[in-house]
Amino acid sequence: MQPAVRIRNASFSYRTKSVLRGIDMEVPRGSYFGVVGPNGSGKTTLAYLISGILSPDEGEVDTFGNRVGLILANPANQVVSPVVEEDIAFGPENLALEPSEITARIDAALHAVRGEGLRGSLTTALSGGELAKVVFAGQLALDTDVLVLDEGTIMLDPLNRATLLRTVHELNRDLGKTVIHISHRLDDLENARSLVVLDKGTIGIRAQGVPDLVRQIKEHPVNGIEPGAHTLYRSFLLEQGIEEQDLEKATRRLAAGIRQGSLPQS
Repeated sequence: MQPAVRIRNASFSYRTKSVLRGIDMEVPRGSYFGVVGPNGSGKTTLAYLISGILSPDEGEVDTFGNRVGLILANPANQVVSPVVEEDIAFGPENLALEPSEITARIDAALHAVRGEGLRGSLTTALSGGELAKVVFAGQLALDTDVLVLDEGTIMLDPLNRATLLRTVHELNRDLGKTVIHISHRLDDLENARSLVVLDKGTIGIRAQGVPDLVRQIKEHPVNGIEPGAHTLYRSFLLEQGIEEQDLEKATRRLAAGIRQGSLPQS
């Protein structure tokens, strides 16, 4: 099957400063793909290459005609209209869609991010978390094939971050959208089935899932990347043979095993 994104030996420099070197990466269609790296590792430049904002100095970046949506760390940089509804409608209007279709897309997008109450609000009056919801809704309204999140949860409080991550997971699982999630937070990448570590402009580690990545990072530490408590606990449970996705249920299984003098097996 043709991948959603393929990058071959791509390099990029800002004038004389080399930012990315020899990047090779293939993102399967319909996958949830994670890119993790410390600040200054080239993550945002990689997002720009995938979304077509930048072109590589060397090598190739091919999206095979897929529509790519990008959500940046600072949502204020992506707001183009003074009213939320107008901002979300901006993209679909440029696709020359019928007004009824645009309205339906706005409704669905705001519902997906739990932002129905923001529809008539001024974008200048919104908090950082609310702006992030609006920008995310705008990308959903475009019905993109590939969604790239570049630190897209950094402005959100824990509740809104969980909402956004759940929505992204549902888009991938239920609608088959390809997700490329770029972050320095491993806790945000729990749903990624394949991951790469970007460090000093190159890909150093490739992993199948976060637990595999945690094991590799323990063996080969990367400055600026530390698993959060959630990721470490999930990895610990998997090491004990507990694959239950519901952490509360998993904890009960762990406690039961400890009381019985043996850890449960999946």
